[in-house]
Amino acid sequence: MKKSLRIASAALALTLAASCAVPAFAAGSSSFSKDETVYAVMNGDGSLKSTTVSEHLYNAGGLSSVTDKSTLTDIQNTESSAEFTQNGDELVWNTDDTDVYYKGSTDKTLPMDVKVTYALDGQEAALEDLIGKSGHLTVTVSLKNNETGTVEVNGQTRSIVTPLITAVGVILGSDASNVTAEHGVVESAAKSNVAAFVTLPGVKDSLSGLLPDEVNSIEDYLQDTVTVEADVTELTCPQIMVACATSTEALGTDNVFDLSSINELTDGMTQLNDAMSQLMDGASQLVDGTAQLADGVLALLDGANTLNSGAAALDNGLGQLTDGLDTLTSNNAALNSAAQQVADGVLASANKTLKEGGLIDNDMTWNDYASVIDNILTMNDKTLAAGRRKIVRTVWEQEPSFKDSELDLALYLAATKTNHDLEAALKRMQSYDPSMITGLVQLLTSEDAKNTAHEELVYQVKNSQDMADVAALKTSLSQIQVFVSSVNQYTAGVQSAADGAHSAKDGSAQLAAGTQTLYDGVNTLNTGASQLNDGAGQLNDGLNQFNEEGISKLTGALDQDQLHGLKTVLDEMTDRLENYTSFAGAPDDAENSVKFIYKTAETVAAADATAAETETVQEGNFFTRLWQRIVNLFKF
Repeated sequence: MKKSLRIASAALALTLAASCAVPAFAAGSSSFSKDETVYAVMNGDGSLKSTTVSEHLYNAGGLSSVTDKSTLTDIQNTESSAEFTQNGDELVWNTDDTDVYYKGSTDKTLPMDVKVTYALDGQEAALEDLIGKSGHLTVTVSLKNNETGTVEVNGQTRSIVTPLITAVGVILGSDASNVTAEHGVVESAAKSNVAAFVTLPGVKDSLSGLLPDEVNSIEDYLQDTVTVEADVTELTCPQIMVACATSTEALGTDNVFDLSSINELTDGMTQLNDAMSQLMDGASQLVDGTAQLADGVLALLDGANTLNSGAAALDNGLGQLTDGLDTLTSNNAALNSAAQQVADGVLASANKTLKEGGLIDNDMTWNDYASVIDNILTMNDKTLAAGRRKIVRTVWEQEPSFKDSELDLALYLAATKTNHDLEAALKRMQSYDPSMITGLVQLLTSEDAKNTAHEELVYQVKNSQDMADVAALKTSLSQIQVFVSSVNQYTAGVQSAADGAHSAKDGSAQLAAGTQTLYDGVNTLNTGASQLNDGAGQLNDGLNQFNEEGISKLTGALDQDQLHGLKTVLDEMTDRLENYTSFAGAPDDAENSVKFIYKTAETVAAADATAAETETVQEGNFFTRLWQRIVNLFKF
């Protein structure tokens, strides 16, 4: 029972998390879409260091005269020259571009507070005091959901939260071993260990007292605090990642936590209690005297007929279930084939992209894609040639007066004068007079200068977004392979479920036959008053035992007030999810979505640098990739 509840709870969290990973760019009924990502840089203890909000507006017909809303300050257009006018919190964009990316700052309270504590060999201490030490490390991440509200449940005011789907990642270096994470998953690599969790902070308290005792173990997987333990040798700084989001579709579209089923269960329990009460009243009246003999027998016959009809309905329902599962089973081969086709299509797309980029000549296969990509990342001649072509195009875009022949000069200046900053090198060249440019070009004829320019080319290409994307492509292709394997496992599970349903159908047929026999037997009670009196006494005793040992326990485990309260709370939390679509401002006529990404710096010394890096698009891409990786860890 506990295992199945764990899987159901994880499925709820994953369905909600997966829906948040899909950008809300569909046209729908809205005139444009707004996708909002909030980046929060944390200190080692989880306290907030800086917050940056990245916004993406999209409209297939262009964004001319589109009215946006934003409470951000220091707004900057990050990827184009599109301009806007601002009046209070209204931004009117004046561009025919379909996409606008901008960022800004805010001091608004985030929806989730994070607190991180560290202990070595049971002694709590600040992170900076533990770096370089060895022992048994405990990292505790505590989450507080700030999105709260109230709802009336059974005449009482109850506190609830917006159930933000939260992924937590604790990343330890190669100095860590024997990593454990209760309620989480641990992934180990050559140089890192990642402990990942999916949870719904605050939901446990929101549902407190509403879940029956028999299924209360589900609360074990609604954690507000997660803990990672490991043995460390000369500890390096751990990194903490937290990502949270909300989705209005997951609860309804995928029928996870189907609220209609709760309503049906509530109604069914009421009917069961009523029916049992009526049956026991009838038996008591039967025992009271032969004067009520006829009425008692008739009531009993009615009850037996109801039972017989119910058994027949159960048998019919199981027949429909087996038919449905048989249909699913018949589609297993097609589903497996389709999954492989999807995987092959992704591989073909990857091959096309790499060929167009000049990085490969021949198509990769599922057997060699990893080695081919690794070869690209070695900065071979083909990789450098492709990178050089990309840099040439970039140079022309930034300064059309420069020629291809002057690229080496820009690379040389970037390496020697501007600390690898190619744009700064170009600006420096703009300030030189022609004679100085000529002298520098002549300087490049020296072997040392050529080597410097070549090394700078290697640096620029190696640290480019293109190479980061190529590295990420390897991971994506690996995940596609896992996806195909998961589909194969699913189809095998469907076959197993179909076999089980057929067995249950056989049992229901036997039950229906038994209830018919019961009905026939009750009908014979009408043959004599004496036999009926004796039988009524026995029936009354049996019904009391059945009520005490069966019905009462069943209805007690699923109390009607609890079910009503649970439904009320879930309905309210669903409404809160539907209304939580923005952090910094939601235009009335737009389709809005929002997610939050928190992280600490990779090292204590690099904390200040990480705050600046968070404001760049490249850093945002890193956040997104790690967020997806954390979610993918839970795709069992």
